[in-house]
Amino acid sequence: MRIRSISARFLFTNRGKNSSREAGFTLLELLVALTLAAIISLIIAQVGSKSQKIYDSTVTMVETYQKFRYALDDINENLSKMVPTASLEFYQDQGRSRGYWDEGEELKDQDVGPNLEGGNPREYDEAATLFERKYLLETFRPDEPLEHWNDSIYFKAPVEVRGVVRLANVEYYLADPRRLERGDGDGKIPAEEEISFQDSRSLVLMKAVRYLDLDHRNYNSTEVRVRKVISELCSNVTDFRIEYFYDNYFDSKPGGFMSPSVEVTPELVDSEDSDLRDVRGTFAKKFLYGGMQSRLRTNAIRGIRNVETGANLPVQFNYSGSNKIKFSQLRTGDKLYIWTDGGSSFPSGEFTLLYNSNGRLLLKEPIPFSTWDQDPGGLRFRAPFVPPAFRISVRVLNEKGKEPRTLTMVVRTNG
Repeated sequence: MRIRSISARFLFTNRGKNSSREAGFTLLELLVALTLAAIISLIIAQVGSKSQKIYDSTVTMVETYQKFRYALDDINENLSKMVPTASLEFYQDQGRSRGYWDEGEELKDQDVGPNLEGGNPREYDEAATLFERKYLLETFRPDEPLEHWNDSIYFKAPVEVRGVVRLANVEYYLADPRRLERGDGDGKIPAEEEISFQDSRSLVLMKAVRYLDLDHRNYNSTEVRVRKVISELCSNVTDFRIEYFYDNYFDSKPGGFMSPSVEVTPELVDSEDSDLRDVRGTFAKKFLYGGMQSRLRTNAIRGIRNVETGANLPVQFNYSGSNKIKFSQLRTGDKLYIWTDGGSSFPSGEFTLLYNSNGRLLLKEPIPFSTWDQDPGGLRFRAPFVPPAFRISVRVLNEKGKEPRTLTMVVRTNG
């Protein structure tokens, strides 16, 4: 009996101790579990918050690049088809120069519609032109440039307008919505205009197309109208920059993509454009040698008769006033119009380039020179060209006016 009593007491004592230990261990587990749960909840909340930010940022980025894509696709589609012209804006040919504009032949806006609004407003633009400009922020901000690119380009190309492909004048430029609402110059921003930081967040990239409204119904009519279609390509644009590829292969410079302000420096190329300069904050680069509005005059050099064959070598045409113009951007097959104000035996007309010998042009068409007493001078010329490529840069903000991103695209032409 004694042994049983001791055993019973021993068992009771051990059971009590084990129960106490089991209860204490379970409480510790609960505390650890609660702590882990709190930590995991905090981690999940942080991950969820970061995931939401990443998602929002990704959505914003996709929306921004969608805007990029629409605008740049449109520019690439039309700029790649740019055609050389020395008669950009519409005119009524009176036969003095056989298919080229002469002074006074332009169609006036008050008579036919918005013909002279593009490029240099109220003036006739002979050739495709790139305008280099900048606008300024009113106040300096450490996170934003003080100067912003405000370029524009005006050119001729076959484009689709209202379901019909027409040879039209196309203009891409940066616009201020406030000016658009007022009808002020299609919203264009003047050179060196000061704009508030907030207003600079809402600028838009625009496209204007001007064309002659001609079809089978009014083709023989004397009433001709110029129509304009203007559209917004991209919103929240802060910068629009255009560069062209230029390499004068008669110099030793490397050439490359450049703005007009770079062309006038001797870094990349020996410029052939003596009229390229800063005029009230604007560089206007015409893709044209000479022109009706140019004061340049040159001469032609008679051909040489080959004694053995009796054939006459082509007449040479060159700019003799300076060795600066080499016609380096012209290619075999390009057209140029040569004429005189009078008093010369040189036959005015359109000619085709056969070969360029260090700036002296040999023309494909035969030119009679046997009656020339001397090489004719005082010749005027207009030779349009298209650069082989453009580089377009657009800086766009998201819909909240933040997170600026710049996308650059190279547009290849037929030049």
